[in-house]
Amino acid sequence: MVVLNIEAGRGIGDVKLGMTKEEVIQSILKYEAEYHRPEHMKNYFKNSFKVKYDSEGKVKLIEIPSELKEDFQCMFMNIDVFNTKAEKLVALLDEISKYDRDDTELDTCFTFPELGLILWRPDVLKEEDLEKEWFKELKPSIQEDTKKNLYFSSVAIIPRPSHSEH
Repeated sequence: MVVLNIEAGRGIGDVKLGMTKEEVIQSILKYEAEYHRPEHMKNYFKNSFKVKYDSEGKVKLIEIPSELKEDFQCMFMNIDVFNTKAEKLVALLDEISKYDRDDTELDTCFTFPELGLILWRPDVLKEEDLEKEWFKELKPSIQEDTKKNLYFSSVAIIPRPSHSEH
């Protein structure tokens, strides 16, 4: 499986913070040329990389969805972010750098400012929830869909706060 590196405060794969829109387009075209998709998935990479720009037209946020795990191993500091359960991933990263405990969306969104990393999932599901009555009463197809919430749905890179040099 191909590795897509997520770099703290820098970028995801060939798409980097600070790039212009044209540079992002060129990086995505490179992926499309390298990893051929069926015709019905023509804009696979264009749709996978969500990019936000600042007032100067430079990339200020890069986000990717967990669907990329079908084709890529999305690695951050040697951790597969989409195949590591959310609770474990947060614990591992929190040992490296604390997440923002003042975040109002805590449990669904975790921001690690010093890493320039944001993890998101639409709903919280914990391992112990799988044994609860409410979960067991769900149709099997809904159980499978709900289990996705054991993992994060997207990861985003933002600039890290700048520190003054000593």
